[in-house]
Amino acid sequence: MVAPSDIFWLATSAYNWCCSSSVDQAQNFTVASTSAATIAAQTCQQLQQSLGAPLVQTSSSGPDYSLGANGAWSTFNTEVNFQPTCIVFASNAEDVQTAMKTIYENEADYAVQAGGHSGMTGWNTIQDGVLISFMNMNTSSYDPDRDTITMEPGVRWGEVITAMEPLGVAPVGGRISEVGTGLLLGGGLSFLSAAEGYASDNYVSLDVVLVDGTLVTATADNEYADLFKALKGGANRFGIVTRYEVKAVHTGTNEEKRWFGGLFVYPNSSSEALLGAIAHFVHDTNDTNAVMVTVIMTPWPSMETSISVLLVYNGTEASFNDSFVEFLSIPYTSSSPSPLSFFELSNAVHFPAGMGTLFSASSLAGVPANSAVSVDDYLELYRQYNNFNSMFASSPDVGFTLLDFSPVLQSQIRAGYEKGGNPINPPLETPGYVIVLFQVTYREGVTKTAEDVEEGREVWMENAPRTPGLPLFLSEADAKQQVFASYGEYEFLKQVYAKYDPTSFNIRHTEGPSGLEVPLATFV
Repeated sequence: MVAPSDIFWLATSAYNWCCSSSVDQAQNFTVASTSAATIAAQTCQQLQQSLGAPLVQTSSSGPDYSLGANGAWSTFNTEVNFQPTCIVFASNAEDVQTAMKTIYENEADYAVQAGGHSGMTGWNTIQDGVLISFMNMNTSSYDPDRDTITMEPGVRWGEVITAMEPLGVAPVGGRISEVGTGLLLGGGLSFLSAAEGYASDNYVSLDVVLVDGTLVTATADNEYADLFKALKGGANRFGIVTRYEVKAVHTGTNEEKRWFGGLFVYPNSSSEALLGAIAHFVHDTNDTNAVMVTVIMTPWPSMETSISVLLVYNGTEASFNDSFVEFLSIPYTSSSPSPLSFFELSNAVHFPAGMGTLFSASSLAGVPANSAVSVDDYLELYRQYNNFNSMFASSPDVGFTLLDFSPVLQSQIRAGYEKGGNPINPPLETPGYVIVLFQVTYREGVTKTAEDVEEGREVWMENAPRTPGLPLFLSEADAKQQVFASYGEYEFLKQVYAKYDPTSFNIRHTEGPSGLEVPLATFV
């Protein structure tokens, strides 16, 4: 068995719509004279009466409150910075319905936390509001007759992979064990995505609690088909998913070493050639069995940058060698290729909680090999990353930075269209491209960002090269980036949101991506 360290260590706010002056105009939907804290307290009191104290806990009345309030992966989203007025530890969809009905009737602020693995501050926790936690809804099961996997929203991918391994199946899910099902709502990238599309392209059925507490089941061909599609990248804006049924992929058991590959570490002297290889791979690769992910990591203050590339192939060693010829021709300092099971690959990547992390995103088109087209954008992105590190390395709070390149191959785009489409969709003829993550992670225990480092991140987002027309990846973007507007089906997404939340209740009362605001004139 290959140890996790031998494979890969993948260290991988939108302001509420309608600022106070606009909210004051919507008298039918807010009580301007009542503070958010007062409304939240009243709501929590009602929820304790209807659901009971064990399920609804406050900081002074529940033994699990602290565990729930500190359940987020990033320390910027923990109890130090956000103290929910109460936490609803839902045990089933009916509990979520009751919570949302009460929240809706009271116009209370709220947040939802599944796995809690978010780089967006405030998107999975709340101050002066109700937090709905899925800590107690964390099971998964396989239905051999339907060949599907059903998951509750509180489960994490490592848990699902482990539970499904003896059965030889797996969902198209996350590449980091600690990540939860929220990944699906952002689209989701998987080691299986080249063949199967985004993780969300593999939905079969979803149970969804709408903002008013109504529970519906959405599929690709029922009356909620538009909602079903919107949830393939629409994040937390369309409702709360309480059950995911997804396609099962037959990946084999742990004893079946169907994959081959491992981690390759390159010196900085190979960076230019390596960036070219990445650009060529995403443009030219048609083999859905080939998987590549690159992480450039710089710990502070040593600034000793390492370049790690995960190269794996769902097949033989010979096929691996044929698929990664350009990467293997570039000088590297170490490598660990070997036969792997899908279970080993999926559970080898870890990023534990306890550090504050912020994301920023870009997308770059691939570049054909053996052509006159340059890879200047890739080189410029790397240059700006190094400039950020050199300019802000004096901050004692930052632990490390990352620059991550994740391919979206043309085959993945086609798979999404073939499975009914998703709102992320770039044009079908789009060649492969790379999703870029720029990540800043603070040292363990740091709970606040450094002002100068935040200024540097703003500069990076303003100046980082980005190919027009390519979508950003929601799960790895900054809260301020207009991700929905970059989607190929942005207009569809806006129409569906207006249908299911015509008063913009979700946008007015919980944090999340912006861009779906319903014009005030339509409901006042």
